Amino acid sequence: MGNRLHHSKRGGFTLLEVLVGGVVLTLGAVGMAGAMLSSLTLQRCESDAALARVAARRVLEELSASDFREAYALYNQSTQDDAGLTLTARGPNFVVAGLRARPGDADGQCGRVLFPTVIAGGVEWLREDVVDAALGMPRDLNADGAIDGQNRAADYELLPVRVRVEWRGARGDETFDLETILCRRR
Repeated sequence: MGNRLHHSKRGGFTLLEVLVGGVVLTLGAVGMAGAMLSSLTLQRCESDAALARVAARRVLEELSASDFREAYALYNQSTQDDAGLTLTARGPNFVVAGLRARPGDADGQCGRVLFPTVIAGGVEWLREDVVDAALGMPRDLNADGAIDGQNRAADYELLPVRVRVEWRGARGDETFDLETILCRRR
């Protein structure tokens, strides 16, 4: 009968156990807060991108629905070709509700309609010889079988267009481009 085991009964936690538990809880809380912040940032970025896509599609639909012969004059930056239009010229810039313009944006509008143009003598020329792979340029815009450097604003049969939305988002400067080529319907 000689061996008796002596067991100590503890009734609580040691200071070290409490500290380790506190550190684990703190790390978990910080991780959860970081994940929530990242989730909110991602949600904001996706929301901004959706606004940009919807606005670009809306403007492209408006452009497509306009008289093809007037489409370029309605949405270019020149006011010299606005006389005689059936609609009021809209110009190339448009507002995108819910998006912040980039710092330094001269007009404060996030959206722009862009064509393959060159400014020559202070006049915006729609040109076939502009190099822009995303728009399939250079390209014969007036279907005469040649690509030249003349202004095709009056005789285009194809109209390459890019609708661009640029804004300051949660991750910095963002851009969305929507490109297509409109053609004359006969």
